Amino acid sequence: MTRTRDMLLAEQALVGLRLRGQQVQAAVTVFTDEARRRSSAGLGAVDSRALLAVLQDLPVDLPVPQSSLDAHALRTLHTAPPGVADLGEEEPGVVVRRLVPAARAELVLVHGPHGVSSREWDAAVRDASQFAPFCARGIVVSHRAPERGPDPDLDLLLLKARFYGVGVATHEPTGSLSWLLEPAPYRPERHSAAQWLFHEQAWRQLGPDRC
Repeated sequence: MTRTRDMLLAEQALVGLRLRGQQVQAAVTVFTDEARRRSSAGLGAVDSRALLAVLQDLPVDLPVPQSSLDAHALRTLHTAPPGVADLGEEEPGVVVRRLVPAARAELVLVHGPHGVSSREWDAAVRDASQFAPFCARGIVVSHRAPERGPDPDLDLLLLKARFYGVGVATHEPTGSLSWLLEPAPYRPERHSAAQWLFHEQAWRQLGPDRC
């Protein structure tokens, strides 16, 4: 996985997205080969969780006998748009999965135009925590530690954020971002259709121009 410190400091890598009902900044990796393949097939984001769940159980680019799939899986595959899977086009009686992720959100940052104010810190940590199943997450605060001594409120924020694995960043005088606390590394215990759908929703907003 790309290091989150590098992604954060390279602000040009951050894009504005709306994910899980929140407006966020995200660092997204685009898989160029798949993005171009989809573009050639006229295929955009795939936002059917049921379809992604079926595809996730199939190997990529390898024929699987249709007789080995249950009726639900076959019905779901038959609803898929062109470019997702081949259903007997190349070899009768087999299905070949073609779809793989076109993008992956590596990091999500929750903040307002000027960072999250101190009265909203607790809510921001909770908002960022909902992205834990999908990627690394953090908040951007409008506060910088004072030079005159410790700040108990900031210390409490960092304690809570560390507990939840949420990074805390702030704006430098130059306008760039830097970590006060780096986010916990993203290490999913399993891969699910919900995770894939999350990344498809990011890809839908980026579009083929990011190829």
